[in-house]
Amino acid sequence: MFPHEVKKSEMLNSEKRALRAKAEQKKKMAHKKFLSGDLRGALDDLKEARLYIQKALRLVRSLGERGSAERTIQDDIENLWRRILNNNSSRV
Repeated sequence: MFPHEVKKSEMLNSEKRALRAKAEQKKKMAHKKFLSGDLRGALDDLKEARLYIQKALRLVRSLGERGSAERTIQDDIENLWRRILNNNSSRV
């Protein structure tokens, strides 16, 4: 690998980790809001988490990786999203 390719790869990996961390943090905040009853706030945080994890998955594809950690976070986000929607519909 050429030095400029290595540097670019390291930069993309760093960005991917940062996006994954942001998504994980937003997911945790959404879960806390869900438990406290703030469903609108939880959905807003999950929307942001979705955007972060989608960007991270695009980087994973560009790096040619599998992205299992990112997919796990994405699954967690979607599961919490469904729980919130189910909880919200049962209240109506």
